[in-house]
Amino acid sequence: MKILLIDNNENQLLELKQEFVRSRAKLAHVNGLNSAISALSKYNFNVVICAAIVEKNDGDTILDMIAKKFPTIVRILINDNEQQANTSAHYRFAQPIECKTIISTIANLANNNKAITKDIIVKTVANTKTLPSPPKVYMQLNAVLKENNTDSQKIAQIIQQDPALTAKVLQFSNNAFPTGAKPMLNITEAITKMGIDTLCCIVMTSELFSYTPKIKGFSLQDEQMHCLATAKLAASMVKPQLKQDTMIAGLLHDIGKVVLFEINERLTASFFTHRINQENNIELENKIFASDHCHVGGYLLHMWGFSYQIIEATILHHRPEKLLHKTFGVAQAVYLANVLVHQQTPDEAFINHYKLASVIDALTLRAKKLI
Repeated sequence: MKILLIDNNENQLLELKQEFVRSRAKLAHVNGLNSAISALSKYNFNVVICAAIVEKNDGDTILDMIAKKFPTIVRILINDNEQQANTSAHYRFAQPIECKTIISTIANLANNNKAITKDIIVKTVANTKTLPSPPKVYMQLNAVLKENNTDSQKIAQIIQQDPALTAKVLQFSNNAFPTGAKPMLNITEAITKMGIDTLCCIVMTSELFSYTPKIKGFSLQDEQMHCLATAKLAASMVKPQLKQDTMIAGLLHDIGKVVLFEINERLTASFFTHRINQENNIELENKIFASDHCHVGGYLLHMWGFSYQIIEATILHHRPEKLLHKTFGVAQAVYLANVLVHQQTPDEAFINHYKLASVIDALTLRAKKLI
């Protein structure tokens, strides 16, 4: 992979530069935004790594401008706080940096990034009549949640600025989390009953599915409910520190369908004529559309700047054989949850590899309760 390093302080990322040289990576170095834009226009870089401050610009601003001009490039920010909110960086690493971790991360994403930025994927997204918009309110909420002393009232105020979104969130919340005879009537009540993290994820889902595509045979509401069930089941399988990313990945894993089925009415009609319900139709998607919803969705999330942990789960949720080289995490949980919510049989090699035979019956029962 070709890497562009943006930094105007010779010593700031010196250790990282030296590590790249030792690893024989193809590395170029520029010292400002203008020179970075010039280099990216002339050469095919795969990754941009930006320091927290370059000249008078902060790294967030630089990566935001690069994202708008070169959306397919992987963007990495080196800053003082790994948790700092930023919608333009796919990865964030805090100082002091662990060079080997960064290099390992870049090596691991090489294949996935190549797969989702193929010309056919880029053209597929470009030819879509109506693209879902990035979840702006969710991004705003996510930034607020990283602040200290965030209360439910502040969260409610942000959501309620958009009355249409508020109505959709409450409708979805009441459908997904029935509370008996008394429906949830306001956002504050929804936060109390479901928790801030869950409500924020519902906000994101409501934003992404804010329009109704006219796709015969495709139910947007059914898709939303499937994604929510997958997200809830997947989040129950992972460590606490992975729960939010797993919930997001579960909600987004099928976002590519909305895009894929909007491309061509005739092709979509052919797909729904030949597909098999509750089965893996990835081969049929590739045969008809020359692409599939996993890679289209991965590319869309890549353009929006979601983390590669979430992008990987989107790309590989029908490819369990690609997940066996890693410890059980976000992508593995989303694959398994998706299969169980669809009432399918999980891949035997996957179950054996992660030693899940003793818990699979309990997970299957949990999935049935969520459907």
